Amino acid sequence: MTWYPAVMASYRLSTLMSVMPLSVMPCRCASKPVHQMDGGSTAARRRARRSGRTPALIVAAICGCSFVVSLVLQATLYRHGSGDADEAAYVLQARMLLDGRLTLDANTVEPFFRPWLTGEHDGRVFTKYLPGWPALLAASQALFATMAVAPALVAAGWVAGTYRLARELFDDAVTAVTAAVFVALSPLVLVHTSLPLAYACGAATLTLACAALLRGGRTGARLSLIGGGAGLGFVLLLRPFDAVIVAVPVVVFVLARLWRSAGGRSAGGRFMRAVAHRTAWALAGLAPFVVVLLAYCRRVTGSALRAPLSASDPLDRFGFGPRRILPSEPTFLFTRRLALEALHGTVVAAPSWVFGGVAVLVLAIFGALRAHRRPERVLLVVIVAAVGGGYFFWWGSAFAMPGLLNGLGPHYHLAAFAPIMILAADGARRVWSMSERWFSPWPGTGSPPARPVPRRPVLRGSGLRRPVIAVLAAAGLILLTVDAIPDKVAGQRWVNDRNAFLDALLPDRYPAPAVVVVTPGVPSRYTQVPYQMLRNTPDLAGPVVYAADIGAGTATLPDRMPGRAVYRLRPDEIVDPAAPASYFGSFTALRQVAGNRVRVQVTARDPGGAGGSGGTLYIRLGATTRTVQFGPANAGPADAPGITHTFTVTTGTPLGPDELGIAGATLPDELVVGFTVPTGAGAARWEERIPLARRPSGELALLVPGLGWRQVPNRPGAGWLPAPVRPALAVSVGAT
Repeated sequence: MTWYPAVMASYRLSTLMSVMPLSVMPCRCASKPVHQMDGGSTAARRRARRSGRTPALIVAAICGCSFVVSLVLQATLYRHGSGDADEAAYVLQARMLLDGRLTLDANTVEPFFRPWLTGEHDGRVFTKYLPGWPALLAASQALFATMAVAPALVAAGWVAGTYRLARELFDDAVTAVTAAVFVALSPLVLVHTSLPLAYACGAATLTLACAALLRGGRTGARLSLIGGGAGLGFVLLLRPFDAVIVAVPVVVFVLARLWRSAGGRSAGGRFMRAVAHRTAWALAGLAPFVVVLLAYCRRVTGSALRAPLSASDPLDRFGFGPRRILPSEPTFLFTRRLALEALHGTVVAAPSWVFGGVAVLVLAIFGALRAHRRPERVLLVVIVAAVGGGYFFWWGSAFAMPGLLNGLGPHYHLAAFAPIMILAADGARRVWSMSERWFSPWPGTGSPPARPVPRRPVLRGSGLRRPVIAVLAAAGLILLTVDAIPDKVAGQRWVNDRNAFLDALLPDRYPAPAVVVVTPGVPSRYTQVPYQMLRNTPDLAGPVVYAADIGAGTATLPDRMPGRAVYRLRPDEIVDPAAPASYFGSFTALRQVAGNRVRVQVTARDPGGAGGSGGTLYIRLGATTRTVQFGPANAGPADAPGITHTFTVTTGTPLGPDELGIAGATLPDELVVGFTVPTGAGAARWEERIPLARRPSGELALLVPGLGWRQVPNRPGAGWLPAPVRPALAVSVGAT
């Protein structure tokens, strides 16, 4: 059974549970405060309270569904994450906080165990990300013995925040509940609330904070102002840029509304008192987080005003030009053209990540153009424009283009997601109100009514026509959403299959504490970049520790981790070099050979028996090469004895033609043992490349067996391929 049916079933279940209550919800109950309803009678107030509770109960049910769906997706489709290496960085930082660490000792992690996305200051390694989201992951682990609860709570909080923000702006329960439904059922939300990434947490917290600040600014409620300030402060510990570009238009809106309510210039004193009161309480919530932010930056980067992101690499910043995520990584030239392409790609990909696709985005445009409550709509549009415009200058938007459609989507723009969904919900509400006039029967034979027809509750039109249309509209939105899901699920299943392949290479149990050298096809000093599920504990004390293959210097790894068995994981090793896609992978036990003189015994044979003209055996260290020629008599099939020759590598002066000294080499370096056979199509080559380094004591240290490489004659794009070299080449290394 694949995970796709399970994901689709949970998606449809949450859809039905969230959409069905809208078919019975009246609109009148939520659009007015309780004290304005039905003359204030006791029975009317009781009915109003019941009606007012209905939207809250519905939203609570949606939040519960979002929470459960997040847990289900984390346990199934995203059980090992999305494949994004940043997830490992957040999890590591959470584990560091659980251990009481803010930084790591550079001498301990270098050069084999340097975590991904880290910088260094004063001999200490720090993570590029701020501690807000890792702290929530750590709290989830401490309280629930799993980090999965934190993303699930974000899912529920995002839904609740959307409802509160929409209710505050438009004072309409139907619009607010519809916006919450749109958020809960959008694929972008489902994905990001199933991953240990900070984007969703930042967007959800900003949505809640904006709702609280707007309410506090309107009413002066202290708890709302403190809560809004605290929410904004917490986002400063996650994504400071998002906090600023969203907070500025919200603050301007609050000030403008206060100015109008105070009477403008005629009541300047009253306006200033209101501003001072509200600012003081909002700052009371904000200030503790600002203090934590400044103290954290001071502790890890040496300056309270220098954030870890830019401290790890000055090229990791906004604007055009050469950009880079870490000094060890390639430089990326970010141009205006790439920025435009990224913006275009984001707009094109957006419908596939939104519940209802293009239809809901059209509703959002319709909602933005309405005249009713124009300042509130302008606020939402400005927030969306600020997020889109701000990230136009962020190089990561262009770097992330390959994942826009079926990867992580437009994840940098999540702060604009709730405002778009609120506008879409208001647009849908307006369309439904217009349809009420379209489907309400005229009295008589079709002439307009002589007097206004009383407003009817939503979804209670003439007979079954409007409920049927409502069901059909909901079904259409669901179909538009479901149509985009298979490609996204297929992409994630590819990631899961790759993780399963990797997991199958690793043993279930190790005979002793182990250190595993990870050798990817593309060299990387960070094991989490190609394989983010291979993670270490901050103290490197786990039963299995994963080390980066740093090339020839890996020969000293056993000296760094004494008492541990050493293995090599090479997932990209292939079976048949003639078929480069035939990945098999290998997991090999390694041993260190050390001494001042090291014997290298080589046995070579032509496995295809094609060496009619003989072959060449060679050994190379630096610029020094020793070769042995052999004729047809020594060549033969795989069961033939072949040719055996012994070389010696020495720290002293070579004593003969079969000895190599290290004088011409810069250590660490690779000791290359090779075998080549000419064929009618060209030369076939086998090489085993053995890491070789020199200990502080002066001895040579080799890590064997080395890496096997093959070159196949006349293969398109001919080059060296990671492949076993036996039975063509067998190398035995020992100290003399």
